[in-house]
Amino acid sequence: MSQLARYAALEGIGPTVTTGEAATALGMSLSSASRLLSRLEGEGRVYRLRRGLWSVGSRRPDALAVVGDLTRPYPSYVSFLSALNHHGIIDQLPRDIEVASLDRARSIVTGAATYAIHHLPPHLFAGWTMTVRGPVAVPEKALFDSCYIAAARSGRPRRIPELELPVDFEWKRCELWIERIESARLRTLTTRGLAYARKRAIR
Repeated sequence: MSQLARYAALEGIGPTVTTGEAATALGMSLSSASRLLSRLEGEGRVYRLRRGLWSVGSRRPDALAVVGDLTRPYPSYVSFLSALNHHGIIDQLPRDIEVASLDRARSIVTGAATYAIHHLPPHLFAGWTMTVRGPVAVPEKALFDSCYIAAARSGRPRRIPELELPVDFEWKRCELWIERIESARLRTLTTRGLAYARKRAIR
């Protein structure tokens, strides 16, 4: 199989591919697949996201679009300040892309961006919508996630920039998420965080 044919086979797998997936699709060993992908990277045909994960194509991958691939097999979505910025609610662009996931909390450094993965329990893992750039939390859930994770990690409200809320923003949706929090302490702390954020909000 020519290198061009191998590249075409990689394109058929999807926009991202692991070294293992490439080895299986091309019928070669992991080491051979890794060398091939490195050569293709040198030619500008693939883009290394992190160890063992590649974006297929000559263009730099959209930093939001690859979020789901970084945490698989665990699901994830863009949330927190990153989602608030995506929706135009805050002007501040976070240094790291903040992600809610069922995966463990950690930082992932890639060629596209650095990602802060925050773990949410299953009963709080929802409230996102699929966009052209991948799954992103709706405004109310992004704000709730920001306040909840601050309460869970530090016990203090998160410092949130001034919020420019859309006209259809509903605080009641945030309150419904608060009701799902199992810990009374975290419910109280998250409620305080949202109250602080509400003082920072304009429409």
